[in-house]
Amino acid sequence: MTGNKEKVIGSVIIVVSLILAVVGYIILPESLTVQIGLDGKPSNTLPKLFALLIPLAISVIFSFMYMNDQGQRKSRNLFAAIFGIFISILMFVVNL
Repeated sequence: MTGNKEKVIGSVIIVVSLILAVVGYIILPESLTVQIGLDGKPSNTLPKLFALLIPLAISVIFSFMYMNDQGQRKSRNLFAAIFGIFISILMFVVNL
C-alpha cells in the first residue's frame, strides 16, 4: 500500500514538472535569466531549452529515486523533486 502512495506522489511531481517545462517552452523568451547579481541585474543566462531541462531533470530523477528507494533517503529525494518544481516556478517569476 505504501508503494502505491509513493508512486502516485512521484507521478504527480513528474507530470507537474513536464507541464511547467512545456508551458515555459511556449511562453518564456529564448534566453532565460538563471542568475541575478547583487545589483539586481541578470548576470547569467542560458538558452531556453537548457534552462528548462535542468529543473525538469532534477524533478524527474529525484521522483524516480523517491519511488524506488526503501531507505532513509526517501524524504530527501522527495524534497529534491519538489525543489525542482520550485526552481521552475522561480524561472517563470524571474523571466516574465
